Amino acid sequence: MNAVALARSTIAAALLGAFALAGATSAWAQPRSCLERVRPASQTADFSAAAARQAPAVVSIMVTGSGNDRPVVGDMRPFASWGQGAGRSFASGFVIGSDGFILTSAHALAGAQAISITTADRRRFDAEIVGIDRPTDVALLRVAASGLPVVAVGRGSELCPGEWVAAMGAPFGFEQSVTAGVVSANPRYVPGGSGVPLIQTDVALNPGNSGGPLFDERGQVVGMNSMIYSPGGGYFGMSFSLPIDTAMRVADELRASGRVRRGHIGARTQPLTAELAPAFGLAGAQGALVVRIDPGSPAEEAGLRSGDVVLAVGADAAMSYADIQNSVAAARKGSRISLKIWRQRAPLTVQVGVAENAPDATPRLAVRTAAQETRFGLEFAERKGVLGISMPSPGLYVQSVSGSAQLAGLHHGDMLIAVNDVEVADLADFDAAIRSVRDADTVALLVMRGSARSYVPILPRGSPHAPVARNAGDKAAPTP
Repeated sequence: MNAVALARSTIAAALLGAFALAGATSAWAQPRSCLERVRPASQTADFSAAAARQAPAVVSIMVTGSGNDRPVVGDMRPFASWGQGAGRSFASGFVIGSDGFILTSAHALAGAQAISITTADRRRFDAEIVGIDRPTDVALLRVAASGLPVVAVGRGSELCPGEWVAAMGAPFGFEQSVTAGVVSANPRYVPGGSGVPLIQTDVALNPGNSGGPLFDERGQVVGMNSMIYSPGGGYFGMSFSLPIDTAMRVADELRASGRVRRGHIGARTQPLTAELAPAFGLAGAQGALVVRIDPGSPAEEAGLRSGDVVLAVGADAAMSYADIQNSVAAARKGSRISLKIWRQRAPLTVQVGVAENAPDATPRLAVRTAAQETRFGLEFAERKGVLGISMPSPGLYVQSVSGSAQLAGLHHGDMLIAVNDVEVADLADFDAAIRSVRDADTVALLVMRGSARSYVPILPRGSPHAPVARNAGDKAAPTP
């Protein structure tokens, strides 16, 4: 679930969306009435069995690089806790293909140089990026594994407000954490978003939850957790998940070609709400209200203008905002589509050419080499004595980190106290303590950060697929 907070103006921004950004969005037809799905008041949610079924297919993701866990709205940047170091952040994901395909959030991979996946059975793999799609915030990863457990996929478009759902992920690095709540609205278009319909819930999501599954009481995944809506970056009771219907369609395209193709006409729109409709002489709350036309776009050439209401694409009956988005996105480059327009309280039909959105570039990950590290990638500064009030105590301090130390989450300013069970006071002690360490060994470094102490594991350097244990430094227990 792993961004500098967006400008506060984002919170108050008008709900704008690029016309037909969501090519894989479902039509949101709900075949069953929500009234028919209401449970007896005495029936309570119990996610224990559902969580147990999903847990084997949920993975933790560690991203090493510049680190930019920026969601579309709000702020889900991981904070600097024991589990994270400079250039290291966490996210969540889930397995959708037993041959190693994993879904997660695209924003969590921004600036990634290396991606490491830890499965529920504690195996660790390096991952490659198959493709990303920023409009829907979907990324498809693959690891060199087979026979992986996969999630059971449901239908996010059928969720009704009030239904119970639960999220699983690794908030702040705490793997397999489950939080539950109810669906607040479905679909929901968020202010500052990309026009993609989302599932709004009150399920608690925090940094590190990005990319994890949202599932119902039957244990079926109905969404992928993507963002929170918050003025300050913390959980404020409003969370948003991408419907699994959309996520899986995007994943299929990424798996087939590494990109998602979408038609566009260059008209920026927002849903026509019941409050806005009377201002344009309309009684219903259907259609897409044009707020901006891109210069030089097919929409400009066709004469579309701000204030037009697109009622339908290639049909006479009024369509929902999502259906209009989907219809334009499904059109291919070079084709022409017929738009039913409402302009100045009168109907109008306009023929518009279709262009194609440029695909998102897949980030290139750094190639790992087998070169032997010096001191696990740590550079130290020795402080010999107290220099004044509030000055650090004498000892061995981390000056910079890279390689294995960065993966372990060490920070500039950490004080090193011991290697395994051997205390170290200076660089000579440290070098003596690691002299016999082999690349296949796990080494435990006792580190002080602020007033807290914690052992941090330096994993075997010889195998990128070595099993791992939970970081002792991830605040798993209070420091004695």
